[in-house]
Amino acid sequence: MRKIIVAAAWTFLATFSLVSAQASSTGWERIFDGKTLRGWQAPDMSYFSVEDSAITGQTTQDHNPPHNQFIVWQGGKVSDFELRFKFRIFGAKANSGMQFRSAVKDKGLVWGYQADIATSGPYLGGIWDEYGPRKSLAARGESNVIDEAGKKTTAKFGEANSILKGINLEAWNDYHIIAIGPHITLKINGQKTAELIDREVERAAASGVLAMPIIPGEPMKVQYKDLLLKMLSPQGQVKSK
Repeated sequence: MRKIIVAAAWTFLATFSLVSAQASSTGWERIFDGKTLRGWQAPDMSYFSVEDSAITGQTTQDHNPPHNQFIVWQGGKVSDFELRFKFRIFGAKANSGMQFRSAVKDKGLVWGYQADIATSGPYLGGIWDEYGPRKSLAARGESNVIDEAGKKTTAKFGEANSILKGINLEAWNDYHIIAIGPHITLKINGQKTAELIDREVERAAASGVLAMPIIPGEPMKVQYKDLLLKMLSPQGQVKSK
């Protein structure tokens, strides 16, 4: 029996090593270990924990922040990249998202691009300018271009209500963010939800942090797991380490 167990263990280790090597060779990096919040930081960590092998942000009636709390990846800034992760969210008015190419400002608030996640309204799957003056940069179903002067041209590629029809936000869903130069694309469960080409001279961001928020008010819970990051060159190729 002991020989069988040892053999099985070696088989597992060999398989794990092969998967890790394949992930490394394709440029994907795990930025959350699934067990601890090592490498992630928020102004008040009491709102964040690891549950179900996921980064979990939660507010309750008795434990509610005075303002948004953002947990920020400490691994540095991203510029051209792909990010994949699974998410689920609970609460009638729950609101979160993935900040990218963003900036940490006063009180730990994170400003900039957000791949939106929300349980109500038209926001899920859109690109939002968090704390910025431009608000919605590309709503779900839109493919927008913002020129150097800030003029936005909108084109529809689908109906917002039908793109994610029937999605269960309390189940695990896949999010995929692709950002190469001014071109940003969001996908949920393999379906494109929003697209943006942002060339505005004063406001387009070429690099910044990754972060996820929770918001005060109605109790909410959001979870993120299996976070995989791939750094790219401006041409969309994997950067060599």
